[in-house]
Amino acid sequence: MIGATVTAPANPTDQANGHNNRALSRVPPPMFNGDRDKSETFMDKFTSYELVNRDSKQFTTPFLKVALCLSYFNGPKVDAWARQKQSWLKEQRDTLGVAITDPQLWVDFEDAYKNAFTDQDAKLVAYQQLHSLKMQGSDIDSYIADFDCLISEVGHNPMDIGVVMMFREGLQPSLLQEVLLHNVPTPTTLHAWKRKAREWQMVYKELHNTGLHRTNNGGPTDLQKKWANWLGLKSYQTPAQRAANPTPRYTPPRTNSQVMPMDVDAGAMGNPPPYQGRGQQNGLDVTERSGLL
Repeated sequence: MIGATVTAPANPTDQANGHNNRALSRVPPPMFNGDRDKSETFMDKFTSYELVNRDSKQFTTPFLKVALCLSYFNGPKVDAWARQKQSWLKEQRDTLGVAITDPQLWVDFEDAYKNAFTDQDAKLVAYQQLHSLKMQGSDIDSYIADFDCLISEVGHNPMDIGVVMMFREGLQPSLLQEVLLHNVPTPTTLHAWKRKAREWQMVYKELHNTGLHRTNNGGPTDLQKKWANWLGLKSYQTPAQRAANPTPRYTPPRTNSQVMPMDVDAGAMGNPPPYQGRGQQNGLDVTERSGLL
């Protein structure tokens, strides 16, 4: 006898609404026991599970999505909260008449979940990491990825000017200089800064790979040359160059008749004549001096 597997026909209404009654596939998220340090990981796993089963009725219907999520809550830290949310969910449908397809059901549930289980310590750590984040070497892609992850964890708006300034300050100084020198007007959005930073980092790598990149050996940078040209300085030298090649001080030429008093050796002058009393310094007494008057 040959056995056959019979599959029940799909509900035409569900097919028309884009629903699929197939069983959920792949590995489900782990059970959530209420630990705050695992709350974000749990919701990430649940979202991944949704992406794999995005056309399933359990995820296309907000009411069923909330119920499914609550089924993964288990433990003394979370049982009471999950029980209260189950009562809330049934009240929305049975008492208040909210349709099970209303997207606001999931929005309200997710907000309540974040308010109850967000790890504030983790958020503070992410905030500190964001403010100390710096680009390492020439790896612009890792810097951008880390920056995006941290602003998401902190909850900053990527359009805020403060976020843009933090991104600028974390770039390598040389890369920041290139973007500022070669882009007029200066980028104003985070998206534009990311794009320009990647472009100029790629230019630097190409110059380095082709051997065209050279250091300035202490000479003026492009920005210094620009200002020197604007100020009319035709032979500008940086402080480092001036320290390495000091300009000799001007010494006027001397002749034999131009003997400076300080150049005469004090020992060659001998000792001054002894003091002869008031009016006697020149060796003349009062009578002799009166004859000169």
